[in-house]
Amino acid sequence: MNTLPPDPDPVPITPPTASQRVIAAFERLTEAGRPELWTTLRAVEDVLVDAKAVDERVKAGEGLPLAGTVIAVQDLIDVAGQPSGHGVPETSAAVVTRLTAAGAVVLGKTGAAPISSAWDRTKTGGNGAAVAVALGVVDLALSTGGAVPAALNAVAAVKPTRGLLPAAENVSVYANGLITAHRALTLMTGGDRSWPADVRLGAGEHPRIAYPAGLPLGEAASLALKAVVARLTAAGAVLTPISLPERGFDGFDALIVPTVPEHPGIAETLADPAGVGHRLAACTAFANLLDVAAVTVPVLPGDRRPFGVTFLTRAFEDQIALDLAAICTDEPMTPYPEPGEDVVVFGAHLRGQPLNADLTGLGARFTGPVRTTEGYRMVLLDTEPPQPGVLEGSSTLEGERWRLSPVAFERFAATLKEPFVLDRVVLDDGTAPLAVRCLAAEGPGLDRYDSWRGYVRFASTAGPRDPG
Repeated sequence: MNTLPPDPDPVPITPPTASQRVIAAFERLTEAGRPELWTTLRAVEDVLVDAKAVDERVKAGEGLPLAGTVIAVQDLIDVAGQPSGHGVPETSAAVVTRLTAAGAVVLGKTGAAPISSAWDRTKTGGNGAAVAVALGVVDLALSTGGAVPAALNAVAAVKPTRGLLPAAENVSVYANGLITAHRALTLMTGGDRSWPADVRLGAGEHPRIAYPAGLPLGEAASLALKAVVARLTAAGAVLTPISLPERGFDGFDALIVPTVPEHPGIAETLADPAGVGHRLAACTAFANLLDVAAVTVPVLPGDRRPFGVTFLTRAFEDQIALDLAAICTDEPMTPYPEPGEDVVVFGAHLRGQPLNADLTGLGARFTGPVRTTEGYRMVLLDTEPPQPGVLEGSSTLEGERWRLSPVAFERFAATLKEPFVLDRVVLDDGTAPLAVRCLAAEGPGLDRYDSWRGYVRFASTAGPRDPG
């Protein structure tokens, strides 16, 4: 019988070089035909000089997380050698310098004046930075425009806690996805304020989220808010309608608001920019008076309707805002660069298990499942609730990694009673974080199971103290 040869292994996709990305950006710019985006558009030859320098650094083996990334910068933020609102600065703003040091290339400066939307030329689109991102001309943009322009063009916007970024504390990052915005923020973070040692990094499996009731929303904005409430509820969040801004965050992990109540036409906006701007900011203006983190996303992944939502959290709880917003965009979020400690758990501290609240109650963030290398085993301890003791052995074990603030880590460690200790385990990714384990303990062996959940499933039918 004739058989076909096996399919060849897929050829990995090579990301574009910085030079290729710049050429594609100018081609997209020509195709879009939107010269009004820019107050200053750099000559393609000058941008390619920067791009080729990035490519040479990459060839030399330098790790550049933003290599191949093209950015736009709003006119009010300094870029060395480019005209700004107060002349031609000799140096760039620190936020720009940190991005270009990581391999980003600046395409030009965008304006703050209202222009038409990326998706409907009859509608207002806010500023040039958001439109440039939406059209795919640039990968991300820095702006002082806040959430509204992002919503009008269905792109993501992240405005971190005031003071986490250097100097230009009101800068927002626009991007076509949270992952891109998050990567840029990670590189830019480091400003005038320090992270609190007890910062909350997570809101648990059932975050408490408030949303406004009774706002004067247009039909499309109202439907968008309902869609997000339904999506978050399906993901396990507990949603509560409240009046704004009276209650704020009292009793809640986050607050979500429609980013804009309507989508005015560009002609109306140009005729009365102040009046239209006031109407568009009706849902989010109060947040400008608060010390908060804000993340704006479209209603659904790939949705170009200009009625996104903004997630607001307390100052420094940027990670929580990002994680909740990522539910709407279906993007996995990596940790924000706040200080913290990782802990691996294997038993009753796992999600859905009786002692998980010892972690979530301290604002710990679940960062993912893990597996150890061979060298461990579990025994069933005589505790209430039942827990495994993790000892040296010859098996691999499944667990979970959690991240806690420094203060939360100390408080969690204080909850552990003999025979439990925090000691390092080696994971199959080569890392060796601290884990809840025992240095010595006796009990029935659980060698049949590579995870505590495996034993719990068995015990639910065979008896809670019968390890099989």
